[in-house]
Amino acid sequence: MTAKTKSQITAIVASALFLASCSNAVVTTGEYAQTVDGIEATCETYKTGDAVKLVEASGEFNTQPEVTFPFPLEGTGMETNVIIEGNGGPIVGSQRVGMHFAGYNASTGEQFQASEFGGDQYIYQDLIPGNSPDFCAALTGVQLGSRVAILLSPENVHQGEGITTLGLGPNDGVVFVFDLVKAFLPKANGAARAAEAGMPTVILAPSGQPGIQIPNSDAPAEFKRSILIEGSGEKVAIGDNVTVHYTGWTWLGEEFDSSWPRQAPAAFDVTNEGLIEGFVQALDGVTVGSQVIAVIPPELGYGDSPQGTIPPGSTLIFVIDVLGKD
Repeated sequence: MTAKTKSQITAIVASALFLASCSNAVVTTGEYAQTVDGIEATCETYKTGDAVKLVEASGEFNTQPEVTFPFPLEGTGMETNVIIEGNGGPIVGSQRVGMHFAGYNASTGEQFQASEFGGDQYIYQDLIPGNSPDFCAALTGVQLGSRVAILLSPENVHQGEGITTLGLGPNDGVVFVFDLVKAFLPKANGAARAAEAGMPTVILAPSGQPGIQIPNSDAPAEFKRSILIEGSGEKVAIGDNVTVHYTGWTWLGEEFDSSWPRQAPAAFDVTNEGLIEGFVQALDGVTVGSQVIAVIPPELGYGDSPQGTIPPGSTLIFVIDVLGKD
């Protein structure tokens, strides 16, 4: 599928964190708390420790903190301490979060990287269970709108190999201070709705990843859309930037693209300049938290032009989970 993808960051794994540009840094936590209600966590709740409680980060949430701690600071592996507790809904894992951050060498106290707290630059981090570092385990259970300190041992942050570009030696752990300003759902969450007659049947794995059963009939000649799960969040409008999980198939049942195996959602501007017209129609007016299935005829897809493994003249099927929008 042709789309303008949004930049994102990766965890520290032998390289630096990368900042992602966002439209603004306004903290709007109320809707997330509503839409995440009832979703089970995919990682265990964070664990604290005596060492991380020695980290102080003064100042208000979403403002530049003054961070101090005794060094060298050593903990038990991975420790989290909530310094300012928000009330915007719990982090549940397997999701994308946006945060301001500051990172410090736990052995020397030196800052090696930071975003501009309160500004329009913050990082996106995908909380993938078992990743290294395992920010999913470090943040699950923390409320959106919180400021947290995280202490990571050398083994947890760089497997004891160091990261030269960040000035981290093999024996240096890391202290992070995060202000959690944004969170997206890990999957659709809301009221179940029946699909229109003749639409493919969607079968969901526990993770939320969809599979389909296609009717033994000719593909519809016209665009069709059904809301399978109706979320309670804001409506998507043309021009919005949305974060979604999606899978696409041809009417013959061949899967050609999916965000689910990558364990990271995709972000798109909902415009005909960046997406096929049928994908835009599938998202227009859908609320955050919803899952939609759309059957897209060739003239609203790729027409008679082949696209990767998609044959010319293909009718497309998309199942899309709307996880949030900026």
